[in-house]
Amino acid sequence: MGMESLTESQQKIVNILREFIAEHSYPPSLQELSDILQVNINAVRDRLKVLSRKGVIRMTPNVSRGLELLDRRPSGIPIYGYVPAGHPFMSQENIVDTFETRKYLSASENVFGLYVRGDSMKDANLETDDLIFVDPNEEPRNGRMVVALVEGEPTVKWYRKEGETITLVPANKKFKTIIVSKQDEQFKIVGVVIALMRSFDKKRIDKAMKLRKAS
Repeated sequence: MGMESLTESQQKIVNILREFIAEHSYPPSLQELSDILQVNINAVRDRLKVLSRKGVIRMTPNVSRGLELLDRRPSGIPIYGYVPAGHPFMSQENIVDTFETRKYLSASENVFGLYVRGDSMKDANLETDDLIFVDPNEEPRNGRMVVALVEGEPTVKWYRKEGETITLVPANKKFKTIIVSKQDEQFKIVGVVIALMRSFDKKRIDKAMKLRKAS
């Protein structure tokens, strides 16, 4: 039946399960759910049985934390690796890792990570191998840093909009600004950059990415 058939109260339980697992890396017990929902354990068990019949969760009998969400996003933020020009970078196959930062970032559930490549944003203190976090649900505004697709290739730039014209401004005088129109089918704002993480151990990053791709 799927997630679309859930009632408001059932969706509330699913949201609680998702948030609890994201924070603790394990599901809540029936008692913990009872405390959160402020209903008795029998009522919790009955509601979970309904969700189980709907194929939303799996319940393992006689196990304290025997709950499993069957239809949920990974708790970690997906991180995408480098992609050759012309290839879609936001594909499942290009996820090289996940990062548990949702408890630290005020962002939508669709936030993702992306490794920086090149030095077009050098003067904004963005360097190759920096990890930026991007929120596709954030509204781009003048002066915000964005990730955009230009002719199928992702690029990180400052965002500026005047009328129907959008200018993507680099933070490096060696690079030219990119001027596009909202109607341009080869152009898309993927999201707004909301955070940056820098690692000074590039060898560790390279090793992690190689291990992830090999697994």
